[in-house]
Amino acid sequence: MARNISKHVERLHRYLPFSPVHEQIYEEYQRSDDALDLETCALRYLLRAAHENASLVVLTGDAGHGKTHLCRRLLQDHLGYTQAEARKLLNDSCDGRKSISHKSGDAAVTPLRIYKDFSEFSIERAVEEIVSAVDIDGELVIVCANEGRLRAVLERSPSEKCKALLERFHQSFSDGVATVDGRSHIINLNYQSVAAQNNEGIVERILHEWLSGTRWRACQSCDAADGCPIWRNRMMLFEGELGAIRRRKLDALFAATERLGVVITIREALMAIAYLLTGGLTCSDTHARLAKIALGWQPDYAFYNLLFSIPPEISRDKLARIPVLGEFRRLDPGRLADRAVDERLINEQGLFGSEQIDIVFRYGVGTKKTLVDAANGIDEVIGNPRNKKERRLEAAFICMIVSCLRRRAYFDDIDEYGSSLDRLGFAHGKSFQAVIRGDLQPTQKAALKTRLLAGLHALQGLQMIPSQTNLLLVDPAFGSATSHAAIVARKIPQKSMKLIPMRESWGVDGSVWAMPSAVDWLDRHIVLRITLSAGEVHNYCFDLMSFDCVLRAGSGSVAQEFYAHDLRKMLNFLGRLAEGGDAEDVGIPLFLAVRASPYQWTMV
Repeated sequence: MARNISKHVERLHRYLPFSPVHEQIYEEYQRSDDALDLETCALRYLLRAAHENASLVVLTGDAGHGKTHLCRRLLQDHLGYTQAEARKLLNDSCDGRKSISHKSGDAAVTPLRIYKDFSEFSIERAVEEIVSAVDIDGELVIVCANEGRLRAVLERSPSEKCKALLERFHQSFSDGVATVDGRSHIINLNYQSVAAQNNEGIVERILHEWLSGTRWRACQSCDAADGCPIWRNRMMLFEGELGAIRRRKLDALFAATERLGVVITIREALMAIAYLLTGGLTCSDTHARLAKIALGWQPDYAFYNLLFSIPPEISRDKLARIPVLGEFRRLDPGRLADRAVDERLINEQGLFGSEQIDIVFRYGVGTKKTLVDAANGIDEVIGNPRNKKERRLEAAFICMIVSCLRRRAYFDDIDEYGSSLDRLGFAHGKSFQAVIRGDLQPTQKAALKTRLLAGLHALQGLQMIPSQTNLLLVDPAFGSATSHAAIVARKIPQKSMKLIPMRESWGVDGSVWAMPSAVDWLDRHIVLRITLSAGEVHNYCFDLMSFDCVLRAGSGSVAQEFYAHDLRKMLNFLGRLAEGGDAEDVGIPLFLAVRASPYQWTMV
């Protein structure tokens, strides 16, 4: 055998933003022979809209969601051009000046007029273009613009149609509908998720595309494969049932990040996955390292360590170009101590197979380096430190091993005591997922709402009995005027409160023009819906962090500084509810609560 150079590894490097050859990140510069074509819900929605004679589709969202890719796929799938022809048209004829007809001249197929990027125009020019675009008949006009540019252009436009379009855009956030007439559509790709509730999301599709097939044939016959971390990452994520578990855990990590309010674009997902497979190493880099040191350096490049820590050879500035990696580091399971897990990792023999290169570490002081196989925990760490500095080094080395093993344990699913979100630090993540799935029994719903009430009371400084079934709202003006007393301004019965997923709050299930049908959808928020006696409805959206915060508060624990932003939002919402109270909604006289401690009120 020989030491081979894998073309597939080179291809993955074209998705790394710090690689000199990173053209695959941008649709306009991709090569047709190895471009990654992902079938997304947005593409299917666009094709359906084109088939049903839509006149205008606005694609909005952050850069990297695939707006330009969708335009190219429309040219192929709707107008019949080849990929190479579609790419040429994309670069030459998609500035809105030309109408593009079907390749074969089929008059029954609606022509396209594409503005692939409104950011290329000045605001004044963009206003002129959008005014003319909404008045075009007989064509499907595709407008691609990020959210800020779209708002600026529509607000500046004098056209009544543009004003109606802006109003529809604003309304789409509250009703979840992409179109009301079937003619003008606004698809907000910031709602698009790279993870999915059914494990068939964009992340899973990228992994399936890059890990399977014959692309890794050069690696299979390479004599460096046994010590190569790139090949090891591929095998860990691909082989057998354990590989499937690790892919699901990776998808769950992306889902948890999105449920914290982070928007992850397809471009970011591609960059992150290319990085966690290669660690920025090329085949030549791996061969050169193996020629110097056979084992001990590979753990830095294990995919589960790359997600949460930075190899010594890569600078933070480089990785800052993949922003989602910074978000992942907030969820590092290696920093979370769990007695049940740690006991197994440190004391249980044979938990991991021996001589696996991702858990063989190199340790020592000076030139005296030894290999430590962490398959049996930290038993092989015998540093025999002789001074304070060496003791410190040994302690840091043991902490590093334990962190790596905790991460590996998360992806190998060896924890039998909790859910994925528990291992990421969300004690109430299981309840969040249960509400999203809608599989709570009535008694479980009632218990969850009771815990939520206790948390909302604690955030306002009220200490209530556990059986309290009404939401009591402290008058915000009186509460801020004195530190010795508070007045409860409103009482809302528990039966007026519902916890529902965002999709259900919109009431658009089953509609083909709903936002959850227009994009790859993941419910990221739980909506607390409060219906008052007068029929007035108030909604508050909890992301995973704020939901966990409220339920923790119900147990008496509120990290004021850590949750400061979420606390301000929730208290503002509760304050607005309290201010809108009337005698009918209160149902009881106002009464006094005397402060018993710096953080609690005791009812009298």
